Amino acid sequence: MNVGSLVSARCWFIFVWIIAILPHGAAFAEESTLVEFDIDAQELGGALTEFGVQSGTEVYFVSADVAGVQAPRIEGEYSAIEVIQQLLGTSGVEYFIDGNGTLLVGTAHTAGTTSNQRGASDSKNLTPQPVLMAQSQTRPAPTTSRSEEERDSADTGREGGLPMEEIVVIGTNIRGIAPDSSPTRTFTREDIQISGAATAQDFIKTLPQNFGGGSNDGLPIGVPTDDNASFNRGGRGSLGSSVNLRGLGSGSTLVLLNGHRLAPSSGIGDFVDISLIPASAIERVEVMTDGASSIYGADAVAGVVNFVLRSDFDGAEATLRYGSVTEGDLNEYLGSIAGGKSWNTGNALFVYEYFRKDNLSAGDRSFSQIATTWDLLPEQERHSVLVSARHELTAAVSLFGDFTFSRREALHLTGATLQSAPTSRNVSISAGGSWKMSDSWYLDFSGTYGEGFSETDLTGGTTELLNEIDSSIGTADAKISGTLFSLPGGELKLAVGGQFRTEDFLNFDVLDDIVERQADRTVYAAFGEAFIPIVGPSNVIPGIDRLELNVSGRFEDTSDFGSSTNPKIGVLWSPHDSLNVRGSYSTSFNPPPLGRTGAADLRANAFFSSFINSVLGLTPGDPSIADVVTLLVSGTAKNLGPEESTTRTLGVDYSEQWGRHSLKASATWFDIDYENRLGTTPTPDGSVLPNAPNIAINSPELFPEGSVIFFPSQSEVDDFLASVDILNAIGGAVPADAEIINLVPVARNLGRTLVRGLDFDVTYTFDGNSGTYWLGLDGTLLDDFKRQAANTTPLVEEIDTLFNPVGLRLRGRVGYRRNSLTGNIFINYTDDYRVDNTSREPIDSWTTVDMSLSYELLNNIDLRLSVLNLFDRNPPSTPGAPQFGIFGYDATNASPLNRFIAFEVTKRF
Repeated sequence: MNVGSLVSARCWFIFVWIIAILPHGAAFAEESTLVEFDIDAQELGGALTEFGVQSGTEVYFVSADVAGVQAPRIEGEYSAIEVIQQLLGTSGVEYFIDGNGTLLVGTAHTAGTTSNQRGASDSKNLTPQPVLMAQSQTRPAPTTSRSEEERDSADTGREGGLPMEEIVVIGTNIRGIAPDSSPTRTFTREDIQISGAATAQDFIKTLPQNFGGGSNDGLPIGVPTDDNASFNRGGRGSLGSSVNLRGLGSGSTLVLLNGHRLAPSSGIGDFVDISLIPASAIERVEVMTDGASSIYGADAVAGVVNFVLRSDFDGAEATLRYGSVTEGDLNEYLGSIAGGKSWNTGNALFVYEYFRKDNLSAGDRSFSQIATTWDLLPEQERHSVLVSARHELTAAVSLFGDFTFSRREALHLTGATLQSAPTSRNVSISAGGSWKMSDSWYLDFSGTYGEGFSETDLTGGTTELLNEIDSSIGTADAKISGTLFSLPGGELKLAVGGQFRTEDFLNFDVLDDIVERQADRTVYAAFGEAFIPIVGPSNVIPGIDRLELNVSGRFEDTSDFGSSTNPKIGVLWSPHDSLNVRGSYSTSFNPPPLGRTGAADLRANAFFSSFINSVLGLTPGDPSIADVVTLLVSGTAKNLGPEESTTRTLGVDYSEQWGRHSLKASATWFDIDYENRLGTTPTPDGSVLPNAPNIAINSPELFPEGSVIFFPSQSEVDDFLASVDILNAIGGAVPADAEIINLVPVARNLGRTLVRGLDFDVTYTFDGNSGTYWLGLDGTLLDDFKRQAANTTPLVEEIDTLFNPVGLRLRGRVGYRRNSLTGNIFINYTDDYRVDNTSREPIDSWTTVDMSLSYELLNNIDLRLSVLNLFDRNPPSTPGAPQFGIFGYDATNASPLNRFIAFEVTKRF
């Protein structure tokens, strides 16, 4: 079934895009119009926000102007002008009503205007600063796309907006623009809190665009469909958690912290462990679901996730959280302390967070009680520290510095005797600054050093493994950006720059004193980006309010895989100010992780085919191979190459506000062609690896050429044995007498993945006299998820099969806020699917409900209750994968947690 038919059948709500004419935002109410107000006594910023919500008025204010100013309680029927005059009182804070009826408070207004402005004689000395829109700044309704405030703050006035500080946002190197041609979403701190998530990885799991497969704490041994994930398990890795957008693998999404790279994790160094990022320090999460190698370089294939840390925080804050499942012994504890200080030219912040989560035993879940001695989720304990500071040396020069440190210990029971106890720590130090060279040109420079270390300990019975994994990354970046010249449609902006990056990786077997994997890489990069406004406010033509082109490119030269140039082209067309149509084309380049390029793990096991056929109950494919010496080879090939991808997107964004109502809707069609992928060769219908020769001798087209070599010459056997790192002989087999070489388990550049689908999000908000209400639906609809072992083999559709992405995932939301009370309900839906392409019996769909309720007390205390899986729904029953510790459910598409209740209290000082 194609995307179009699925959309029409299941996603009827997208009809909102055809709404072409709706009233625009409300202007400042006339003096004679009375409105029922109920505004608590509080700081002026919060009171202005409540005023904007209750009056349906757009209010802009400067945070520095209203800080520390107290506003009185307002209750009863008043005109808007009466209320604003009472709120401002004798504070000396000015206001102005512009020609569009927008209320501008403090230095948000421009100098020298009408008699409605108080203190006009002083206005000529006012300096324009970043402003906040009261209707959406303080305690906004949860958002799932870039907020209007953020778009405005990145806008330098191309629609006649207020002068604002130019900032850089995700997906671009240019100050003062938002990459509106790319699918980008921003989640606020409140979005994280109301989701019920206590950690960064728990929040990422709620996104329909993220696949639960790959490397994460819910798959502590790995998963059959992803060989790389096995290097996250105890004895080989650190039991960390990754981002896996589109299901393209943990190493295909670039993870940034405040825009900077972090040292990778796992036994091969293929992903950033987001479980080490303290949620208490996160201000927002920016997600770009588009190829971004032209901006950020390698590994930005499926997209980019940027965790932005809190910065402008003044005061102190303490948080305590306790959560528990209602069946079993899993408990969760979190405590954090934050302290910040802001001054006229900068700020500083300190955050400490402690987190502990008990294990979840399979014996505590009816669907997994076949393995009572296994842990479905590992035990974890983490300490994290963040220190951040920014300071303006002069009006033109500013500096910053960030430091983060995390240490995590985990424990996972595997069967009756084995247990893994990895210890991980991560350090990241970033420093840099900005120099405003002229009115519109900036020089930005920064340096980053990150290091990740893990000690992976596996013990039990006669088995003991102890590996140390050490990875590091260092970067130096510099760029200049600004306005090149003016076009009829606006200012043509340009950014050019370069980066130097070093990466190191070591995986050391402590007990045997052996270096298992070691490699380093040096990268030089040069990049450029141009923002070209073709049609803008000054040359609007019928049917085109905005027409913009964003072009970027990056050249990278790596010390081990040569050079690559990756372009990106983005186009935005706005027929009118409520509707944007966008599209993008990009290519990406991803060299193998250093743990693969430096691997010394090519292993060959020699045995008689009759022996393995007897043990596994296999039938020889031909009498000629019924009793011959076979070499079963695993590990990493020696001649690896980079992965490459091409991404296309086409999207629509619609937003409108009329009176107290607002509506936002967006959809993005995506098409990703990911080639030369590094991985093992899939066997037909999930057959065991030693069975590959029995299949290939009759159907060689089912495998890439060279996957199974029959009756090699003696020189071929000798040359191959000389390249092997580890050689074992079983049952008297002589490796030199091999008549079959089975290379199917070897990780090579063979694969190709095609992913096509639709992301969508709709949010409706109503600001009523009794409070604010919102409804929303977020989802991903996959049309294709096809894998191809090599060019010589057919594409295989793997969507809606066990341990692979499901075709439809939805997350609905309903919310309400009145004064200090906020409530949210989330409905999560995963569509039904099947075990494999030959199975007729489906795996059931799964629907769960989450709830969040918060209340703010007058003495700066916030109380929050969160419930995940409110009705305690078991995940759908599926065949297990015991060799991966998966029993009775699909750990990539469902969680074994079941009902989980958490209480949280935050005190602000």
